[in-house]
Amino acid sequence: MSTLPPNPAWPDAVTFVCFLKNKSTEHFIKNIKSDIEILKVEQKYYPITINRTEYQNSYVCSPYTAYISYARDELGLIQSTRMQWVFRAMIWGASGLLKLGKINQTASINNWLFSTNLVPEWQAGTVKRLTQDLTQLHPYHALSIRSLNTITNPQLIKNLSANGWMMLPARQIYLFNTDEKDWWTRNNVKNDQRLLRKTDLEQVLPEQHSSEDFKAIEACYNKLYIEKHSTFNPQYNADYFEFLHQNRLIEFFSFRDKDKKIVASIGLFTQQNTITAPIAGYDTDQPKSLGLYRLLIAQLLKTTHERDQVLNLSSGASDFKMQRGGQAVIEYTAFYVDHLPSKQKFILRFFTKLMNRFAPKVFADNSI
Repeated sequence: MSTLPPNPAWPDAVTFVCFLKNKSTEHFIKNIKSDIEILKVEQKYYPITINRTEYQNSYVCSPYTAYISYARDELGLIQSTRMQWVFRAMIWGASGLLKLGKINQTASINNWLFSTNLVPEWQAGTVKRLTQDLTQLHPYHALSIRSLNTITNPQLIKNLSANGWMMLPARQIYLFNTDEKDWWTRNNVKNDQRLLRKTDLEQVLPEQHSSEDFKAIEACYNKLYIEKHSTFNPQYNADYFEFLHQNRLIEFFSFRDKDKKIVASIGLFTQQNTITAPIAGYDTDQPKSLGLYRLLIAQLLKTTHERDQVLNLSSGASDFKMQRGGQAVIEYTAFYVDHLPSKQKFILRFFTKLMNRFAPKVFADNSI
């Protein structure tokens, strides 16, 4: 049996923000330099990050990195060599344009500095007041909200659009336990659950972790997300993981080998009755026969099934996720720019129109 999910995370936003401000975001996340503040909306609290340039930041705190630097890293996913060259040229052109448009000069609402933020369903009146208040407070910053999609956030997208927000396509993600309810009976899922039951590795529940474990979890995360994938993923350290664990913002499920060393771990973030897993990693030097990635996803799907919650499994590993019943959907970042100077506003609107015309098909065709 899995443990109960954490308390609703919004009361912990104050603890989260104060912890990061006590030293700096860079102290705990190597490639994130940002001001972070507390935002109160309808008697609840959320983190808001405020940036200016910081073009070397991770994509979770830098739209420029998301659409330029990280995009360069993923060109190899485009199946057509000719199209790779086309997009290489487009990225080169967009690089200067987005700097001119000050795309990184943004206040990012509800930004927990994870790959996926789980956004509240704010009503139309709340969106209007929030937009008015933040444009007055940050008159030279665009406003942004990451991690929106038309399946779990349809009304919020409608409310934002009605108040002048633009939807900028970001990537293709995979959802479980939404429209398709038979994913749990799929053969791949059953095989993964069989592997989870029979593994010789010791399963470690959230409450069974000790302080010494988080160095190993950091090493596992780095091997998968940083070394194997991209240095533009957030580079968290062990102290940060331990803070998230102690404050129940993240539930870590891990696996130990016979020497009691953690060789794989996945961290679950739960809000709005939705689970996501922004932290995952395994020792890539271990034998493939252990099926470490399959074990992590098996634990994640088991928890999702037991709690009957929606799972947002983020992007990447498209075939693997769809074989297990993942529902592909385009994720958007909402931007509000109406209050900005004319040149900045024009550039960001133009880029949004361009992305909406081409990006969804490219994302879907190439599973980006």
